[in-house]
Amino acid sequence: CLKHLRGERSGALFDRQMRCLDRRLGALDEQRLAGVRDVLATPRIPAERARDFLTAPGQFFDHELVDVELNFGVRVAGVGIIVPQTFADASESGISWFGDSDGVQPASILAGLIATLPQLDTVEQDVRAAQDQGRSVIAVGDQLVDISDRSTVDSELATARDRLLDETPLPEPGDDDQADPSDPATPRTVQVGVHVADVQDVGEALRASASSTPSARPVDYASLLRSPYPHQREGIEWMVRLMTASLLKPDGDPSRVQGAILADDMGLGKTYMTLVALREFLEAQRARGGTVRPTLAVLPVSLIENWQAEIDATFATNPFEDVVVLQGKGITAFQELGRGKETTASVVNLDDQGMLRADAIRFSLKIGPEHGRSRLDMPGRLVLVTYETLASYQLSLAQVDWGAVVFDEAQTIKNPDALRTRAAKALKARFMLLATGTPVENKMLDFWCLMDAAQPGLLGSWAEFRTQWVSRMEKAPSEEKSRIGQELRELVGPFMLRRIKEDHLRDLPPKTVYGPEGGPAQVARPDLGVVMPVPQRDAYDAVLEGYRRNGPGVRGAALATVQALRGVSLHPSASGDAPLSSDPADLDLSARMVAAVRVIDEVRAVDEKVIVFVINKKVQARLALWLQERYRLRVRVVNGDTAGVGSGATRKGIIGEFERAPGFNVIIMSPLAVGVGLTIVGANHAIHLERHWNPAKEAQATDRIYRIGQTRPVHVYLPMALHPDTTSFDLNLDRLLQQKSTLRDAIVVPEAVGEQEVVAALGLVR
Repeated sequence: CLKHLRGERSGALFDRQMRCLDRRLGALDEQRLAGVRDVLATPRIPAERARDFLTAPGQFFDHELVDVELNFGVRVAGVGIIVPQTFADASESGISWFGDSDGVQPASILAGLIATLPQLDTVEQDVRAAQDQGRSVIAVGDQLVDISDRSTVDSELATARDRLLDETPLPEPGDDDQADPSDPATPRTVQVGVHVADVQDVGEALRASASSTPSARPVDYASLLRSPYPHQREGIEWMVRLMTASLLKPDGDPSRVQGAILADDMGLGKTYMTLVALREFLEAQRARGGTVRPTLAVLPVSLIENWQAEIDATFATNPFEDVVVLQGKGITAFQELGRGKETTASVVNLDDQGMLRADAIRFSLKIGPEHGRSRLDMPGRLVLVTYETLASYQLSLAQVDWGAVVFDEAQTIKNPDALRTRAAKALKARFMLLATGTPVENKMLDFWCLMDAAQPGLLGSWAEFRTQWVSRMEKAPSEEKSRIGQELRELVGPFMLRRIKEDHLRDLPPKTVYGPEGGPAQVARPDLGVVMPVPQRDAYDAVLEGYRRNGPGVRGAALATVQALRGVSLHPSASGDAPLSSDPADLDLSARMVAAVRVIDEVRAVDEKVIVFVINKKVQARLALWLQERYRLRVRVVNGDTAGVGSGATRKGIIGEFERAPGFNVIIMSPLAVGVGLTIVGANHAIHLERHWNPAKEAQATDRIYRIGQTRPVHVYLPMALHPDTTSFDLNLDRLLQQKSTLRDAIVVPEAVGEQEVVAALGLVR
């Protein structure tokens, strides 16, 4: 019909046939009919204006009637290759997006690019992160390396480690075994994503805008199924005030309130507060007479069930039109027919600016009103999506005009190099809320990156922030760090809210941390320090003797020794690929496990529940069997391999089963897998059998049991292996962690302990 109509030049005949089409098919409402007329009014584009049309088609049609733009947010500079680089060095290194004109280098050069063991560790982490996110290129120094051939990558990394440990010389450039990067057979496939533009420092304008924000309408607390605590009322009203302010100025205005960080301590009810504020934001949009935009919540997969449960427990009537989980079958329901994930394109589809050609862009999800009721972005809908799905479908999701976007456990996007972070910053929303109990997980770059996502320009560029704040903090003595941190918190002003549990939950029971030596935040309990049994001490001494005999002066030997001592201090057989014995008597070979069993016996005596935190997966599995045999109960393990959602044994399901069991029970958990969002108040004892280098990670794990809903005193135990003749690895690490934790309020959380600090504490020479 449209082809026939396009050939007609008579206005009367055109109108008659369009009315006929509308009557017969019922497909075009008045607005769409007007849009079709607008398109047909310009049936041909002159050849000399073809490039103008491809560049800016919106100039040729009424944009109120015809939507022909890609419609990304103001921060999206374009669609092209996304290649991570070392962000902290990017402004000084001169690294370009694409390296040399030859493009992406083959994996066979990887070993030759790695000069130190610390660099090797960084490259390995980058490789794993890239592979997990479906990317096939990483930056190593000033080179881009194709990592799609996993076997070659693994071989190169192993070669680099062997060479660095043995101190063999680096291969010279031009060796015969290096592939020719100009060879047409060299892979040129890269990950496509959105480029996020830098923003200027607009901090003063933003702070002035926030301070002049009018009060929002009173929050309707009476209709909630649960009454908020006083601190939750304060948090809700803080969010509602900023969300309302985000509606007052147009996109592109540098002084518009765009987002904030809810940085409350873990366990204060951030999800509950966020949901109530989102309901009020929907009402504010309705009050302004506009369309109620959809809402997006980006979260770890383990929290999807939590959000669904929180909605049911908070509202008598769901404030959202509906809730969609964009995961598994939920993705399939909104995919364009025949399309999978977003485009992964070859460099041949890029223009000379490294941007993807328009004809190569493929959107996979049904976005926009042309899809009717099957569109993902229905007004008033809440869409729950994981960080992984966000990265995979970033082009589609970046086109949506979201009302609010919430990032739960927002420390997930603390790394500005990561594809998921760029995808997050490219989303278009009236308001972005980042909820996290640890806005500084490792270093101050984390904090800058989160604030740059929430409120672009508030802290200026990374280079400016590094000069003004990071350098000062690094050079300042310990007593000055808190003062500098307080200055920074005052600078971000109303755009970050941070409260501590102990200050606001008056009914929260006491929490006591026990360690062999005690300390500023620990109670001394000497029986938690156990002298290593002979097999463990022999293994520990063998590691030290090997270092003394061959290590001094050998590059990387000290760090390798630290890692070996860490494994031996957990259990003499913890390291390596050899399986642990199935004999429960092997518990007695580890000093830490001896101390832990004493604690578990005490917990059984009072008929309560205990969590044992362990990182090493091999030890997790064997320890579960040993404890099961000893206590005659089923001991489950929750780690990164445990499903977050589904019909089988999910994390939430296993934890629920653990909590519902009457009386005494034991569960083993990875602090990395349960450090986000989960509530386990059925237990009130926690044993950190294997400690994390980062005290923030340890605090996240502990706070699974120390949060709203906990009614019994909480006890945290730090068992340690002692050496009869020297200060052990465990004691040195504990002292370093305590030093870091004294800086907890300098920004909001402590820094991680570096391996170099452990090397120095153990008296090893690099």
